[in-house]
Amino acid sequence: MIKPTRVDESSPFSLGLLPKLILFPFGIFYRIWLFTIRFNFVCKSEKNEITSLEEPVILTLWHNRLFLAGAWQRRFRKKRKCFGLISGSKDGAWLEAFYSWSGIFAVRGSSNRGGSKAIRTLVKKLRDGHDIGITPDGSQGPKYSAKPGGLLVARVANSPMLLLSFEYGRHIKLKSWDRFVIPLPFSRVLVRTKLFRVEEKLEQHSIEQVTDILNRELMKLTFD
Repeated sequence: MIKPTRVDESSPFSLGLLPKLILFPFGIFYRIWLFTIRFNFVCKSEKNEITSLEEPVILTLWHNRLFLAGAWQRRFRKKRKCFGLISGSKDGAWLEAFYSWSGIFAVRGSSNRGGSKAIRTLVKKLRDGHDIGITPDGSQGPKYSAKPGGLLVARVANSPMLLLSFEYGRHIKLKSWDRFVIPLPFSRVLVRTKLFRVEEKLEQHSIEQVTDILNRELMKLTFD
């Protein structure tokens, strides 16, 4: 009787490497696509503030604006690496492969599997001088409804959150829970940012109240 072959997790055909190999042609096309995108800050003083900011930040944007997060970070925060939290599940391996092409490094984990360890890793990345990225409405929503996880990371690391939103010119919207937005090649993208210092807010408000404030401030930057 022939026993089924067990795939070695360290082999080139393990799930860690396989998505990167499969997505390689897409990755090349994606990089070319991003090269055609034109970023314009609504306020030029915001651009100067962001590029000259010496401390690491927590890039904070809604989940449906993720498509350009890596490209924006490489152009305007290019002196720092950026790390993002990705699910520790097998599906997360595909997102990790996509992130690698966008220029964002993955920290694997979730609220259910390895979440605490992943959060500690994100805090360490900030303390080491790197940026991190979060989507406050999480990976499953509800859309435009912030959760407090990013605030907790900001408080422990004593790092500011950089609220970030993109307003696209020509674009398409997917039929996903968040109506994920993808700009078409050669699109013009308006960038809105705001620095959000969590410690100052927590001195006067509870974590729940600051979460609501974060939600409102990010919505002020959001135009659908």
